[in-house]
Amino acid sequence: MADAADLKSAGLAPVWVRLPPPPPMKGKIPLSDLAGLLGAYSGAHRDEVILGASALNDSAVVHIDGALVVSTDPITGAEDYVSELSVYVNANDVRVSGGEPVAYLATLLLPEDYPLKNVESLFAGFDEGLRLEGAQLIGGHTEFTSSVNWPVVVGTMFGRRIREFSKDLFAEGQQVVLAGELGLEGRMILTNTYRENIKRISIKHIMETVVGDPGVVFAHDLTEGGLVSGLWELLRGTRFSIDAIVPPDAVSPELAMLATRRSFNPYKLLSSGAVLLVCSEADRVVGLLHSQGIHAYILGSLKRGGTSYLNGVALESLDPEGPDALWLL
Repeated sequence: MADAADLKSAGLAPVWVRLPPPPPMKGKIPLSDLAGLLGAYSGAHRDEVILGASALNDSAVVHIDGALVVSTDPITGAEDYVSELSVYVNANDVRVSGGEPVAYLATLLLPEDYPLKNVESLFAGFDEGLRLEGAQLIGGHTEFTSSVNWPVVVGTMFGRRIREFSKDLFAEGQQVVLAGELGLEGRMILTNTYRENIKRISIKHIMETVVGDPGVVFAHDLTEGGLVSGLWELLRGTRFSIDAIVPPDAVSPELAMLATRRSFNPYKLLSSGAVLLVCSEADRVVGLLHSQGIHAYILGSLKRGGTSYLNGVALESLDPEGPDALWLL
């Protein structure tokens, strides 16, 4: 084929033709691309995985002795870090149920105009999160579809239960401990610092610190609605209530400043990365957390019946099932 130099030597002017854009992708990712991604980005190796992720297999084989802990969640609004966040969100749910994350399935739905070259960064996000959590990608599905406008991940984490956490173990006088930073996720969104702090969404450090303590009987990770919704969910379905008092230093100066400037309730802000623990001998648990550099505060004790309060305000009056403070800004 003649190039521009050949045409010039022949006395002919080159003609530049604007090629049409490539057609939108439809359906599953090309098999050759998928094979390379799975080979490079499968997270941590787990001995429990007998047959893992492969472009040649439609299913995986995992051997886990004892009870399984399974959690699934979609991530729909975090394009740049959707894959890594999906790992942490699902791993957190496994951990607060007394589990250790082992194996992960991911369904990845991509817009038809999503560049194929960018898919690798999404798989790298899976790999990053799974290596932190110590779990392995065992399969899933990836396709381009007109049904979504940005990447959507539906993840499922399988874990091995290493101890029992249950509301059936609640007893009067047990104390509720807040572990981690209140309003962390919401603050990261409001200050545009999510990308560099995304690993702080994982509660691995918190749960590995307390999971072996016999005094801890239940754990609940905070998400939408922050502490208000978290306390409401913690006590729902039980015969117990609490008069919770949040120590002033549990609200970081940065969060307090944002709440004042933007006029929102900091106790209703997205708080992924923090956990509520129900335990006896709370002083010991708090000391254990502090020894690992983890913020921890005793909020109050469980009591039978009655109304729950947060800083003297009836919890029910704070709209615990309503929208997160972030969505109202």
